[in-house]
Amino acid sequence: MSAANLMRFLREVAARSDLLAHLEMQGKEAVIAAAADFGLPFTEATFDQVIWDLEARLAARRAEAFDAHFPLWETMWGQTYLAYLVLDFIPCVTDEDVKAVSGPPQQPAG
Repeated sequence: MSAANLMRFLREVAARSDLLAHLEMQGKEAVIAAAADFGLPFTEATFDQVIWDLEARLAARRAEAFDAHFPLWETMWGQTYLAYLVLDFIPCVTDEDVKAVSGPPQQPAG
């Protein structure tokens, strides 16, 4: 499943400072290509939707407004977006959150 691959990849980047240092100045396309090279492919559409839905869910769980003043976004100042995701955002996300925004498991084509 693409959403699961996204989360596994972001957690891998969080655990490997060398990988974060290599990817954090790259564009989204290069990050997505790196994930595919790790055997964890996902699409840009999946990335955008899953991260947005997780941010909205986290804001609701924290009883914070999900708007331009969402407090977690303030941690993004002074770092790259990828660093924000893997160092500040992903640690706040639970497996339950991921399951809630990932939808039903996809069946293999056959």
